[in-house]
Amino acid sequence: MKLRIALILSTILLTSCSSSGARISSDGIETVAGHVPTNCEIAEVISEFSAQVPGSKFVPTDWQPSHNTDLEAAINNQGIACTYGIQVAEIGGTILWASNSKNVWDERKQSWIDAGETPIDLPSIEETSAYVLQEGTSADELHVWRINLLIRGVWIQVGASFLQNLDEALPIIKASIAAIDK
Repeated sequence: MKLRIALILSTILLTSCSSSGARISSDGIETVAGHVPTNCEIAEVISEFSAQVPGSKFVPTDWQPSHNTDLEAAINNQGIACTYGIQVAEIGGTILWASNSKNVWDERKQSWIDAGETPIDLPSIEETSAYVLQEGTSADELHVWRINLLIRGVWIQVGASFLQNLDEALPIIKASIAAIDK
């Protein structure tokens, strides 16, 4: 019994003293939780947008979320929404990062499925779950492209009008994931 109490206490101490986001789960396995970025000026994300759309920058946006939208859900769950691209050309994309501490992922998932998103396993990414929407293709542009993914306790949504396939989106997705590790 004393050994069990000592293990529980050491787990609590390890968890409470960790600054890296490390957590010890009930089965004793260490996991790393991600953190929602505190601002939108993330060099790696801007760089990846600029690689796709040269000259892309962070576009400050005065968000006015509508009721029952992903934007509202993200902001209400310790989240942040950031737009990147070329504002005058109206080309770019938006990334939402939100904590899943209130299980926002499961609350929003059915709306994505209803909108036509389908499950996807992202190559070389260890996400918990992901859904992708690809529709409205034309010769020059995919009018709607969006991915929702849950990774290390953070919901990330990447949406852009200029993306045509997952291969083009992966560098931006990976930069958005790297942002939760900072």
